[in-house]
Amino acid sequence: MSQPISRIIAVASTPAQAKIYVAVLRSEGIPAFVDGDSAADEFAMSQRMMNISNVRVMVPTDAAKRAEEILRSRVISVEDLERQAMAAANDPEAEREV
Repeated sequence: MSQPISRIIAVASTPAQAKIYVAVLRSEGIPAFVDGDSAADEFAMSQRMMNISNVRVMVPTDAAKRAEEILRSRVISVEDLERQAMAAANDPEAEREV
């Protein structure tokens, strides 16, 4: 049985997040793209415009393992950013702007 041409590598919660994933992967030489980026039907377009649908990031199947490793090592999750922000807010030694 043959493999599909491309594979979902990540599901972003917003189009902006998907663009970051694609940019990171392309900077590493992996031809990533957003699934349905050229979707022309009204429903798909309205879902993307309102940011209420998950956005699938696709890569060629033969680059999927490397792409997963890159995203795992280079992309910080929203949860990690929130933890870092909370830690900085609770740190009395942290530099604060007035």
